[in-house]
Amino acid sequence: MKRRTTLKTIGGIAGTVALGPSVVSADESWPREETGLFLTHQQVQDELDSIQRRSRVEFELEDIGESYEGRELTVARIGEGDTDVFITTEQHGDEPTGTLAALRDLEEFAVTNSPYARTVRENLTVHVLPMHNPDGAMRNQRENALPEDYTWEDPYFGEQTGPADPNRQHYFGFTEDELQELDGDDFDADVGIPDENPSPETQAMLDYVLDLEPLWVADLHTQSGMYHNDKENPGHLDHSSNAWPFNPNIDEEGRNISKRMNVAMYDRGSDVANANVTLYHIGGTTVNIARNAYGAYGFGSVLNEMTGQTGDRGERREGQMVRIVREENRAILEETADESLFERDPDRTEEIPDRGEWAEWPWQREQPE
Repeated sequence: MKRRTTLKTIGGIAGTVALGPSVVSADESWPREETGLFLTHQQVQDELDSIQRRSRVEFELEDIGESYEGRELTVARIGEGDTDVFITTEQHGDEPTGTLAALRDLEEFAVTNSPYARTVRENLTVHVLPMHNPDGAMRNQRENALPEDYTWEDPYFGEQTGPADPNRQHYFGFTEDELQELDGDDFDADVGIPDENPSPETQAMLDYVLDLEPLWVADLHTQSGMYHNDKENPGHLDHSSNAWPFNPNIDEEGRNISKRMNVAMYDRGSDVANANVTLYHIGGTTVNIARNAYGAYGFGSVLNEMTGQTGDRGERREGQMVRIVREENRAILEETADESLFERDPDRTEEIPDRGEWAEWPWQREQPE
């Protein structure tokens, strides 16, 4: 059976007006409609519908909420296993690689009968939110689409005005006492938790994931710039930098699942031709960030930062990024499905080299005369 369900009543920001499907992106320097390389929100919705029509197995689509401007937040669900896992992409609207990769993964699970697809379908139920921040994506911008005069008190950053970063709003499932225990002085108890999440997109995901209680959550991003360890060799760049929850106060069992996922991604990703997988060692520790939050909620949690944002590379390089992230996705999905993930040594994360320093892309450097 194939079906699409819609959540009719959605919690959101007070005073928000749902503009519906007729919404038009604001005039920006590079609106998503003007590029054929990355998908618009409507194209993502059309692709999900196409996969559902062509699917050889049960493939469900559920609208779990809306963005600030009224775009649907659609979760695709496939598989019949007892173990639930959750993948989200494009929390930052200028980081679309994960969206492209996730759609290709869903297509493989739905329309093929490969050994990999069968293993995943039989042992897991995979939940994918393939465009977390559609308003930001339609502007190719990091943040969501809150108006410039929207203001809220943030207990981590103080008074904030304008669009919100969806990846910094995942703490709304905790109480103030829990946040104080988890983050200490980094959480300002005098400010407390705002009445409403400035990212309705993140709140929709939170509500879904906390009800689901998956084994793990994977958060797919991209990082800007070019990173490598040897500046004399600009070809040796970091294609993917990954991380687990760095918050020191989370449960060790969940942290170890996260570390095992990182080891699996490192081993599999490094096997891809010319790929260089590293540790995203610069990540913060507070649980407002998704990677740390879902670890603190008790789930495994991994961050995948592919290198290169919307303005950083062309179509050929984007294809390479999609291939690498799909291999890393395959590592954690396949190994979770056949349970080999749990045999991995979490201490092997010490083998993963730190991400290198930023350097210009080769074509941006001054060429010798």
